[in-house]
Amino acid sequence: MAREIRILHTADTHLGYRQYHSEARRRDFFAAFELVVNDAVEMQVDAVVHAGDLFDSRNPTLEDLLETMNILARLRAAGIPFFGIVGNHESKQSTQWLDLFEEMGLAARLGKKPLMVSNAAIYGIDSVPKSKIPIFDYSGFEEPDSTLSTLSNPSIPAKNCWKLLVMHQIVNPFPYAEWDCDEVLENLPFGVDAILLGDYHEHAITKNKTGETWITYPGSTERNAVSEKDARSYNLITLSEKGVEISRRTIPTRNFLSIPVELNGEDKPYEQIFSRVSEYLEEIPESVVHLEISGDSGIVLSQSELEEYLLKKGALVSNVKDRRTKESIPEEVLKVAFSDPDHAVADEIGRMSLNDGGLIIDEIVRSPNISRSRVDEETEGMLSKLIEAKAADFRSPDFGIEIPASPAVEFSGETGLAGKFRPAGIIAGELEITELSGVLRTSDGNEDIENKLPRKGIEALAASNPGNEIEFLEAKDNETESKSETELESKSDSKPETEPETEPESKSDSKPETEPESNIETKPEIKPVSGLAESKPEKETRKLPELGDKGKPEMETPGKTEKLPEEKPARATELIEKGGKTGQNKGKGKSAIPRQYNLGDYL
Repeated sequence: MAREIRILHTADTHLGYRQYHSEARRRDFFAAFELVVNDAVEMQVDAVVHAGDLFDSRNPTLEDLLETMNILARLRAAGIPFFGIVGNHESKQSTQWLDLFEEMGLAARLGKKPLMVSNAAIYGIDSVPKSKIPIFDYSGFEEPDSTLSTLSNPSIPAKNCWKLLVMHQIVNPFPYAEWDCDEVLENLPFGVDAILLGDYHEHAITKNKTGETWITYPGSTERNAVSEKDARSYNLITLSEKGVEISRRTIPTRNFLSIPVELNGEDKPYEQIFSRVSEYLEEIPESVVHLEISGDSGIVLSQSELEEYLLKKGALVSNVKDRRTKESIPEEVLKVAFSDPDHAVADEIGRMSLNDGGLIIDEIVRSPNISRSRVDEETEGMLSKLIEAKAADFRSPDFGIEIPASPAVEFSGETGLAGKFRPAGIIAGELEITELSGVLRTSDGNEDIENKLPRKGIEALAASNPGNEIEFLEAKDNETESKSETELESKSDSKPETEPETEPESKSDSKPETEPESNIETKPEIKPVSGLAESKPEKETRKLPELGDKGKPEMETPGKTEKLPEEKPARATELIEKGGKTGQNKGKGKSAIPRQYNLGDYL
């Protein structure tokens, strides 16, 4: 005769759960599981079967893993095997935590091949998502090996061994059922004596429709919610000649206390609450207290103050729920919109104006094909590739920034340059774009431009203006001042001769070249930087010949000594494209606005 087999059935231990963000509650979940293991060792059961959700998370902390291994080591030391399946809370995409414990000799993972305890064959089905239940593959379940199934009594045939199935699902006839137990039994290639379940946190026991198979839940080992009011427990399964016997063993756990308060009227609501709480003063210490307020809606209560009051009375955790009737929102105010979540996310991402790096991170984080454990690695790899690609562009010797401009841009707003044109071209990588001033300038204004610009850039400028001469001049303070004076006088002398011929065109095409002395703005004098050699120029400028009446450059008129207020030397990089038409007032153009350049627009 086969000996009696006793199997401890537990589930939903949810180790590592920091309920209410409380470290004390995390320890409570481990303490409950430790009580179950201690009972198993004390009763010297033949095996412990865990029906899923050993951990509360698929990514338990290292501390949680170490504590779990220490507890399971007690079973191994006592010679009691620990069998388990994977629950929905701890399920990973590939290798599971049970696989790690199996490699360490602390546990064994159940599956379609039976694990034997004396003449009892135990199978397992990991948690199956609801959408995949209709396509579950029942093939591959193996019959017990006769040599293994009858170790205790070789005379018993293999077909007479006990068969147990462990699952982590909500099944009929229990609430919120996802799977039909009778469907499972019909599709298996063998009969099952009992189905040991997990996922439903309350203790339950019944039989299938035919009455041939026991179906049971042990309940969770700790309360996961205030609604779990019954005592926590586990099952003890006994297999003998009498058949299958299932008994329940309860576990002492931390007290959950619910205090209902119904407010009558609006007078002194806090006194009504405190009076009700005083009736539970003996039960409050070290309890998880839930205060539920109902009744007449009136004054707004401070939940934080009420929770603090309960903590002062000794509660480990306090939670306040105000269930009073609130004023309903008028239907004309309430608006409900339905939108595709993917489209809503895409619209929000578009409004955020993310750069390439931000878009890469968003794609990786929301990708269903990348597990959470690989997000950091994938992000680092993709961003490294992006940075290398950008760096390669900057290191290229041909790197340049093209400034989109018209073939010729007329200068305006600068003394001595009005009406002149500059060629469009490429600002080489030697030039610097400053974000503060918003203008282009040379990276070192005290060095010769010929040394700063590449030879190819000079040739490109010359080729784009074959009819004009380009010179690079040294502009010291006295030379710049003299140039401004002589240009002004030269133009004033030649004005009577050219104005009658060009007056019709000047209204639309030309612009006064200088302003009267009274209209010239006085700019601060630029002092030379100390420490620079006198041989080096303070400013550098590029002289562009003016177009006269006959298309020839005008010559400067020397010899004039009348001194104008000192001006800042004109810089070609600060000149902008002329806009609009000139009016009847000669020499009064529109104020120049620096042209803005953004380096990000060209990268």
